[in-house]
Amino acid sequence: MDQRQFRRLSIVPLGCTLSVFFAVSFILCLLAALVLPAQGMQMAFEAVFPGFVWLNSASVFLGLLWTVFYGWYIAVLFVPIRNYFFRQFA
Repeated sequence: MDQRQFRRLSIVPLGCTLSVFFAVSFILCLLAALVLPAQGMQMAFEAVFPGFVWLNSASVFLGLLWTVFYGWYIAVLFVPIRNYFFRQFA
């Protein structure tokens, strides 16, 4: 593969995509925990999202903020690393 075929990833589209994906997954997991109550889900949310207290509106909003943060965190780290190694070894 030569340099003309190298297509760089961009941070913004990946950050937006991951943030929306994680937010939708968070909401679906909350809904599943309401329908199928289990203590494991509550403990998992409290471990993954600092400050999350089981099921009040402030915690749901805080959880959504954390999902957006995690999406952007992954994008900011992943894209430069991927672009660097793709240029080096592709």
